[in-house]
Amino acid sequence: MTPLIGITGRTALGSDITPKAPHLADSPVDWFFGEYASCVREAGGLPVELPVIDNPSEYVERLDAVILSGGGDVDPKRWNGPSETSFQVSERRDAFEFALLQAAIETGTPVLGICRGLQVINVHFKGSLIPHLDPGEGDSHSNPTVDRQELVHSVSFEPESILFGLYGSSTMVNSFHHQAADRIGLDLHATGHSSDGTVEGIEHSGGRILGVQWHPEMLKDLQPVFGWVVQIARSR
Repeated sequence: MTPLIGITGRTALGSDITPKAPHLADSPVDWFFGEYASCVREAGGLPVELPVIDNPSEYVERLDAVILSGGGDVDPKRWNGPSETSFQVSERRDAFEFALLQAAIETGTPVLGICRGLQVINVHFKGSLIPHLDPGEGDSHSNPTVDRQELVHSVSFEPESILFGLYGSSTMVNSFHHQAADRIGLDLHATGHSSDGTVEGIEHSGGRILGVQWHPEMLKDLQPVFGWVVQIARSR
């Protein structure tokens, strides 16, 4: 059967989405960028967009893999970081995604983390984050381009890593992040780095959890990480 791939989204209030509808101001909203689902479908999976509920483990019981999508910063309280440089923190989303990831670990469900998703994985395994990367610093990771598909810097991969098997020794990527992995979490390995040393890829020693710091769902051609998550989900 076609594997079911769960995709997390973002949380907001009705006032953020429909400011001219005051009766919806405090209504909770889950919203999703459709490119994640399109890539999963193109890679051969069946995407399922996951609303935030209290029991994410119930999702994992029925899913074959999970994608932790991009978005706002992980609450710095979870990794003892400073709050001054954090943006768009959602305790509700954090609670859901960390519980979802824990349920996936317990059941051996494959996980692909993208941008924020990589950071969620690293923090969950007791790692820490770089609080802020200035736009002009290093490879200008946090300097957004008008074209989201624009390739702005290279990423090199460690031999024998999952990412090396998918991309070879290096690839060019887009970049839209102002935080990054710092201390790498337990049982994780940093397997991708930009030229300035910033961590761009992490992998769990069990081979079923992978994180990338760029946004492969935005790039023109289907990226190998989506084929990986669908293939490993199908192998379950």
